Amino acid sequence: MNNDIIFKPLRTLAKRIFSGTSPYNIRKVNGDSESIPIINIKDIADGWVLESHLSRISTTNLKNMEKNIVVPGDIMLTCRGTQLKTAVVPNFLKQAVITSNLIAIRLGEQMLPGFLVAYLKSTNGQQALLSRATSSTTQLVITLSQIGNLEIPVPPLSLQ
Repeated sequence: MNNDIIFKPLRTLAKRIFSGTSPYNIRKVNGDSESIPIINIKDIADGWVLESHLSRISTTNLKNMEKNIVVPGDIMLTCRGTQLKTAVVPNFLKQAVITSNLIAIRLGEQMLPGFLVAYLKSTNGQQALLSRATSSTTQLVITLSQIGNLEIPVPPLSLQ
């Protein structure tokens, strides 16, 4: 990285960092017109959300899950599991609920979502994440505060 680029804790770049809901609290539906998608780790591959794999949840269940809703441009990152995966919520999802295996980051004006995802997928970003993660055998665990304290390079928007 360029020495002129400053680093800031991710919590200062984000409007909001939040986790998802427990899968046990979710009743999945099939074909309900009043439903929204739910995203889990298995639905993310190579930095993309696999639309065809998404389950759906009834909108009648949403009152208790409003704090777990992501919108286009939010970044999702695995916080539990065997792999570190990240993706930007795509425009085809107007809103979706994330499960507790994911953390969402809603950025402010200083950083573009694509830049943050690229950094988190880079060697430096992966090392920064892994250095903060706790491990129990094969499972990695990253907390909201560990993500918030992650030092992120902040180049000018024109370079992002």
